Amino acid sequence: MWKIPENINISNLNEFKLSQNLKEVLIRRGINNKNKLKEYIYPSELPNPNNHFPDLEKASLRVKKAIETQEKIAICGDYDADGMTSTALIVDVIRKLNGLPIPVIPSREEEGYGINKEIVEKIYKQNIRLIITVDNGVSAKEALEKAFERNIDIILTDHHKINNELKQIYALIHPETTPMYSPYKSLAGVGVAYVLAQSIAHKMKEPNVLNISRDLYCIGTIADMASLDGANRYWVKKWIKDLYNTECKGLKGLINKSKIRNCEITSTDISFKIAPRINSIGRIDDPKRIINLFLETNEAIINNQINECEEINKRRKLICKSIEKEAFNILNKKGQSLNAFILLAQGHWHHGVIGIVASRLMQEYNRPTAILSSENEGYLRGSVRSPIWFNIIEALESCSKYLEKFGGHKAAAGFTIKASNLASFEEKMQLIAIKSLRKTHDISQICPESFLILKNINSDFLDDYQKLEPFGIGNPKPIFWSRGVDVVSFKYGYFGQLNLSLSQSNFNIEAIKWDSSRISKVVPRKIDIAYTIDKVYMDSKIKPLLNIIDIKEFSETLLFKVNNRVYKCKYDKFNKIIIYNNNNDSFEYDIKSKEIIGNKLKLEDNYVKHLIDTSSSLLGIEK
Repeated sequence: MWKIPENINISNLNEFKLSQNLKEVLIRRGINNKNKLKEYIYPSELPNPNNHFPDLEKASLRVKKAIETQEKIAICGDYDADGMTSTALIVDVIRKLNGLPIPVIPSREEEGYGINKEIVEKIYKQNIRLIITVDNGVSAKEALEKAFERNIDIILTDHHKINNELKQIYALIHPETTPMYSPYKSLAGVGVAYVLAQSIAHKMKEPNVLNISRDLYCIGTIADMASLDGANRYWVKKWIKDLYNTECKGLKGLINKSKIRNCEITSTDISFKIAPRINSIGRIDDPKRIINLFLETNEAIINNQINECEEINKRRKLICKSIEKEAFNILNKKGQSLNAFILLAQGHWHHGVIGIVASRLMQEYNRPTAILSSENEGYLRGSVRSPIWFNIIEALESCSKYLEKFGGHKAAAGFTIKASNLASFEEKMQLIAIKSLRKTHDISQICPESFLILKNINSDFLDDYQKLEPFGIGNPKPIFWSRGVDVVSFKYGYFGQLNLSLSQSNFNIEAIKWDSSRISKVVPRKIDIAYTIDKVYMDSKIKPLLNIIDIKEFSETLLFKVNNRVYKCKYDKFNKIIIYNNNNDSFEYDIKSKEIIGNKLKLEDNYVKHLIDTSSSLLGIEK
């Protein structure tokens, strides 16, 4: 179902040279005056992070001392893209400063998430007395206690929600410790790691050691779906344009393997081409492969490592596809897709990909989804993903008495649970999800933000469109819609995607719909489309590609409802809107003269005006 917005006034932004359609999008998003627009397109310089992170000065001085005295430093990371880029970032900077960093990442299969007691004990036996955690640590209560007992200093850098008191650590660098309106609030683990690395580099008067760090920051931030506002928007917007020319040879190799041909990498390239290749390693293999790849300088070794990573990625895809198929079959048999909260558990499913499968089901059904597999005797490990209308971490907190441990963000989390508690946990989660669902209206609606005539997607428009980037969480790609588009040709691709050649008023453009499962195999010859816009490299040029969200067969007459009364409207070739009531009585509104024709109805009548405004919006007409 589409929710077409009413026409709005964009005069507040008239003084800015920007596409009218993009102004409309920005105003709908609350960027409705020149100051907000200027800040959005040209974000302000960031404040000194030392004034926002209370322990940053203390932490960076401790690391500086360790580097200068050749003290070994354990860098304890995580096995997802955020954790691996964070680890590589810190290790790279400390190495370039002639320090002795030792990367430590747990095995997903054998040790689970984050630092633990066993890791701390191994570090102690290696005579290491300083640990920096990256992208983990706030929920590792037992590990932190063990480190304190062993007189190991822990500098904890993390961004996951703090659920425990953290009194036994040396320093805490975390967005929750920053002031209320700090631009650093939305940092992912790699962002917090960068803040620390930057502080260390500046203390040692070596800012040049941060060159690769900025590239890894962009990858990890977008891969972890951190909100692109504040510091994230400022830094990603500033640095992503140089990512293609990264000095990190391993990352450059991954970019080439991803077949990214345009010289300016986008957040979409990272999300769908680069990050999955990084995550694949941590999901089903040894995450140290990626750390080594990012730190390696020998091109022959790098080429061999990248080929191995590519094979692992292919294997991950096969495992994921098999589990995904099984999960959908179970849902179809049980009818669980109707539940407010979806939960599936199978002991043989691979821990490494259950998060991907949960995400796939969540997107398909727009419901919070948990996928679980066996942890060890009597325990299950779960990955859960949730749509925008549901805060999964708050829900897990409400169910914490059933869980052994949990952590994550409002959109993605993980947990461990006793099998005996699973039924009670699911029952409580269902009640929470049902309550949220009742508060949320029209959750499956597609909400276009601006009506667009295809011929207006020209080079000037694309230049303006780029000013809105980077796109991602907190700054999604605008959703446009167009009416009466001719389908010149269509075909289904190898991955089941629908490829279309479209035309409107002699303007031709290519389009793709990745999830075509709900589209008829025969596409109508004339359609309405809701879509986002990608820029792709074709025929040695940057061209627009429509990424279609939904397709409807074109109809000259559209139905709508006002005050529970059903109306019809259409737009004729004489620039008139014709509106019919339920009795088929009608009146005409002339677009050019802005007058009602052949009827005693008055424009001053608010109800009549509302009918005209609604019809104009539905038909894609600016009055």
